Amino acid sequence: MKKKILSKNFTIFLIAGLFFCFLTLIRFTWMNFTNISTGIDAIQGTVNLRNIDTSHNFIIKLQKEWEFYPNILLASENTQSVEQHKVYTNQPESWDQYFQHNDEVHYGSYRLKILKEHTAPQMYGITIPEGLAPYELYIDGQFIGGLGNLTADYTQTAPIGRPVTHYFTLTTNESEIIIQGVQTNPYVQGGFQKEIIFGDLHSMEQSKTFSITTQMAVCLVFIFYLLFTILLWIIGIRDKSLLYFALIIVSTCVTVLVSSNKILFSYIPINWIWANKLFYFSYINNMMFFVLFLRELMKEYAKPKILTIVPLLCATYLLFIVVTPIEYIFKTKMIFIILFIVSPIIITIFTLSIVIKGQKGVIFLLLTGTAVVTNSLFFSIRQNATLPYSHYPFDLLIGITALSAFWFTRYFQSTLQTEQLSVKLQKEISTKDDFLANTSHELRNPLHGMMSIAQTLLAKQETKEDQSDLKLLVRIGNHMTHMLDDLLDLVKLKEKTLRLQPKPLNAYNLASGVSNMFRFMLKGKPIELIIRIPTNSPFVLADETRLIQIFANLIHNAIKFTEQGSITIDAEVVGKKLYISVTDTGIGIEKDMQERIFDPYEQVDSTMTSVSGGLGLGLSICQELISLHGGTISLTSTLGEGSSFTFSLPIAKTQTVEYSDSTTEMDTTLLKFTSLLNDLSQMKESFAASTEETTLVTSQARILVVDDDAVNLQVLVNAFSTEPFEIETALSGTEALRKLQESSFDLVISDIMMPHMSGYELAKYIREKFSISELPILFLTARQQSEDIRLAFLSGANDYIRKPMEYMELKSRVQALIQMKQSSEERLRIEAAWLQAQIQPHFFFNTLNSIISLNGVDDEKMEELLLAFSDYLQMSFDFQNVDLVVPIDYELKLVRAYIAIEQIRFGDRIRVVWNIPNQMSLFVPPLSLQTLVENAIQHGILPRREGGTVTICIKEMEKLFTIAISDNGVGFEHRIPEKKTSVGLVNTEQRLKQLFGVELTINSVIDQGTTIAFSIPKT
Repeated sequence: MKKKILSKNFTIFLIAGLFFCFLTLIRFTWMNFTNISTGIDAIQGTVNLRNIDTSHNFIIKLQKEWEFYPNILLASENTQSVEQHKVYTNQPESWDQYFQHNDEVHYGSYRLKILKEHTAPQMYGITIPEGLAPYELYIDGQFIGGLGNLTADYTQTAPIGRPVTHYFTLTTNESEIIIQGVQTNPYVQGGFQKEIIFGDLHSMEQSKTFSITTQMAVCLVFIFYLLFTILLWIIGIRDKSLLYFALIIVSTCVTVLVSSNKILFSYIPINWIWANKLFYFSYINNMMFFVLFLRELMKEYAKPKILTIVPLLCATYLLFIVVTPIEYIFKTKMIFIILFIVSPIIITIFTLSIVIKGQKGVIFLLLTGTAVVTNSLFFSIRQNATLPYSHYPFDLLIGITALSAFWFTRYFQSTLQTEQLSVKLQKEISTKDDFLANTSHELRNPLHGMMSIAQTLLAKQETKEDQSDLKLLVRIGNHMTHMLDDLLDLVKLKEKTLRLQPKPLNAYNLASGVSNMFRFMLKGKPIELIIRIPTNSPFVLADETRLIQIFANLIHNAIKFTEQGSITIDAEVVGKKLYISVTDTGIGIEKDMQERIFDPYEQVDSTMTSVSGGLGLGLSICQELISLHGGTISLTSTLGEGSSFTFSLPIAKTQTVEYSDSTTEMDTTLLKFTSLLNDLSQMKESFAASTEETTLVTSQARILVVDDDAVNLQVLVNAFSTEPFEIETALSGTEALRKLQESSFDLVISDIMMPHMSGYELAKYIREKFSISELPILFLTARQQSEDIRLAFLSGANDYIRKPMEYMELKSRVQALIQMKQSSEERLRIEAAWLQAQIQPHFFFNTLNSIISLNGVDDEKMEELLLAFSDYLQMSFDFQNVDLVVPIDYELKLVRAYIAIEQIRFGDRIRVVWNIPNQMSLFVPPLSLQTLVENAIQHGILPRREGGTVTICIKEMEKLFTIAISDNGVGFEHRIPEKKTSVGLVNTEQRLKQLFGVELTINSVIDQGTTIAFSIPKT
């Protein structure tokens, strides 16, 4: 572990060291790139350029022995009288050594003679570095330019020294340069301590432009960072670190503009005193904001006191710079150097410590600190550089860029965390919604059991005393049911899965219908319910069920919170919308509650909640439903005077209503509001009627109930105890499938949410064997999302009823499905009998022709054929053919009669092999074997000229009988098309499936024959 930590620390130090070396390498490369390598030494005040081409690409340093005249201004005095004061300087160097009194203001003149080959007049340039201010430049006795005003600028008003390039024309082969000036700043060394550069016009302009452009480019990059920072501030990111970063950029730009070329002072003419103050102020200010920015960024990692002390020291020194005379600033320059160098070192040390701790992204802060340290350490080198234009742009640029990289890294990390939290929050919201839906499902199951038992017991009670408590239990159960409905509605609205079915509606009719059904709630209350919606108001485009729900919620709320007065419903047209208001004279709503009254789970008062009940979802659902319609809802209320809810709906383009009976929808929607107030007298009568009503089911139906909860199974068994049903139960889908194989049923009632095999899967398995008419499926479950209902019907369900269900509704739906199934069976039986009764004309006439042809030829055979034909006709028209099953002997008698007729007609072409036990207790669907035998003869052996053999085989096994009809006829290739061409085969198979749950098994080979078989379980 220690080795791992040491290795990590070594890597961090190595990165910092390599980055420092990289910055140093860039700096020296830059200095080498911008350096003017060529230097011509002056000898006793003369520079000889006669052997050098000065016409182009010519730029040199004028160094070494310049003539210097202390305390003499050559251009203003007689040059002959001053020759004795001439000395030779070793440029670049300070001139202080040539003056005797250091406490005086020094002035003097530099002179240099240039010798060159004269070809033609040519423009040249000379760059005079910072040093003297003010000064004047003369070429061959002609004034060219200068800095400041040599005669007007005094010690307090002189400008600060800065590099300036002057341009002039030389027309002779010998020229004289004179620079005379004053050293107004007594606190620095005088004279020119940087190189004086001379060259042709193009080369000098190129050198100057490159240096100034470099500085301006750096400033532009910083301004881009500043604009981006301002943009972040404008869009609402109010962070201290953002403010500090902006101030760092501003102060850094100022340091760039007041150093090197000192571009700022070219446009802002301030004296040397304030210029120097601005120089020191900008650098210390920059360091202070760097430390403050670091402290703000590092507060989540560490809070060292030094990061508070250093900014305080910097702020103190800044105040000192502003208020103190300039001489004290120069005398305390060491404080400036310490703060300027120590601050970035502190920054680097603390960033290094945080990087070592393993904080992500802080490596960029370490690189920033290293860049600032590098800039500070080379500050003195840059100050002592010999070139006038020597701006180095990369340290601060790299430092700010690394700082921005850290900031953006942290921002992106924060954004990523926010996205992750958002995803997690969305997942939590989805989980919450699923929890609500699943909770609703889980609550519905026990509620279903309670209400079913209560309704069953209520139906059995006769006296009012016995019914009282049960009716209360049913009312409470209904109320809980509709509270769960509200929860599911809210989930659907949030998930945007609720679909509207808008159509033109008459708002007056709907409001009147809802109001009429609420009037019974006003019994005993001095409240008047008034409808003021104009009867000729335009139709609105809305979902009928949902608009009823909106009206019901608003009117119900008004009734709950109004003790006396009136509830008024009116409407007016505004633009393309109809605005409907529900106004009451109730207790009103406080202002603070009005702002959140439409939020989920919000209620006016907890004391009212205890009286009125509910979850506080009604108004929230109303708002969401109205929003789905493209409208809005608002509230105006005065405490103690009443409230008015106003909502808008779009006016329908088509002003014709599709009239439909909305009573069912209205009853269902309003049941939730009446469940706690209705005395259930009508329900009592319905229960009594339902128990006394004669059932329409013609025989005792068998129902298979499937649920993984044994309590739910028992509840349903009890619910059907008053009905003539035979109930079988199964605790799983697997058990249900096994029982379906063993026996036949008229209806399957199944839950959806079951382990191992859901109700959907069970339905799919059942539909592989039985059609929707052969075995109906009723889903009884708490799940009622739209996708659940859709999936239920796609899986093969016939109907769907939700828990907790109404007893009468369950009974009605079950009876309807059983009647449908029995009607289907009846249709199949009648169809089979009808098919048998519809004797084919050619069969009838051929048989008669055979009888006539045998008359007088073979009377014995004719008599045999007459008897067989008589038996066949008698059994074909027997009413026993409409029964579900008949004894096997009865069916075989018909088969023998049919075969006898065909054998007499076709002779040896039809041969029959009987393989049947002597005694069997077997019942088969009527006309089932006869249909298969007829199919074998007509479509199997008769198409062959030589005929064939039909084998009728019945085998008795332990648990079932197998019946097979085989022939050695022509056969066919595909089973499905062959079976579909025969109505008799399809009918036979459907009856077998309904009665015994079995199908016909058909095996056929071309030119070899066909075998059709089925099995019947023993009873």
